Amino acid sequence: VANARAGLNRSLGLAEEPAYRTGPVPQEEYEGEVKTLMDTARQHHPELQALRAQEWIASAAVDEAIADLYPALKLSGEYGGSGSRFPLIWNWWGAAQSALEIFSGWRKTGRIDEVVAQLRAARARTADQEQQIYLELVQALNQRDTARQRQELTALIVRSAQESLDLVNERYRIGQAAAVEVTDAQVALTRAQAD
Repeated sequence: VANARAGLNRSLGLAEEPAYRTGPVPQEEYEGEVKTLMDTARQHHPELQALRAQEWIASAAVDEAIADLYPALKLSGEYGGSGSRFPLIWNWWGAAQSALEIFSGWRKTGRIDEVVAQLRAARARTADQEQQIYLELVQALNQRDTARQRQELTALIVRSAQESLDLVNERYRIGQAAAVEVTDAQVALTRAQAD
């Protein structure tokens, strides 16, 4: 149920459990544990960090495209000396330029639309990766709990097989059971122990 719930959350585009109810049956939650693991994954997961870097780059590209709408101001200066004899003749030179493009054929606004779309795509990839990490965390926790329950059940089966072997041995000792029953009980115990 928890795996199906995590899959539903991923299909809905949710990166975390929003604590909704799908039916009247209460579900066992790992809210605190999953939240802690998810926070750790957000800080240290390499794929998520790479996607966040791409998102940051896309955001910087949006800022650059917006800044391109403003006029350009360029200041420059030079200082140099030339001549064939000493003392050299020193020259100073300086300039200030300003350029304002009146119409760019919608190139600049088109560039803004393009980089905004790239930013949205980067954010969507980041959100998708977070959802995938959340799904994998929930599935791993459920597998861990299932393994613990199997281990407990197997321990009960081993104890039951041991009691059955003890009972068959006692019945064999008083002549109420055949050797085949003792062998079957020993095989059942061995199988349970192997499990």
